[in-house]
Amino acid sequence: MGDLQRLAEIKELLSTKEALGIICYNKHHNQKKISITKLSELLKIPSSKLKEACVKLEEFKIIKVTRFGQDSEIEMIEHDNDEIKPVIDEVIWEQKQEYGRIYKRLITAELLDFMEGDK
Repeated sequence: MGDLQRLAEIKELLSTKEALGIICYNKHHNQKKISITKLSELLKIPSSKLKEACVKLEEFKIIKVTRFGQDSEIEMIEHDNDEIKPVIDEVIWEQKQEYGRIYKRLITAELLDFMEGDK
């Protein structure tokens, strides 16, 4: 597979809602890892779809998935790959409306968690 074809496949994969959700969480949180179940709840995306996306992202060495019990943790490892960083930035720019919706969903879910914690 040529580099251009590989990067095109990566870009297409990163443009999915699931991948954008993983990217958005990683970019806007101090935590390096998140469980698939927790991210599924925050993004309101079925965990099965997230798991499918994770398998593909792991094949391209964009994320690392650590399995434990019934759940798994996701960790972005794009910082290890300078080739992927510009692709991620390009995808965020091209998908800025969807990325914005995902970001808003994450912030809203965190705010609700915070407010429920005060009760």
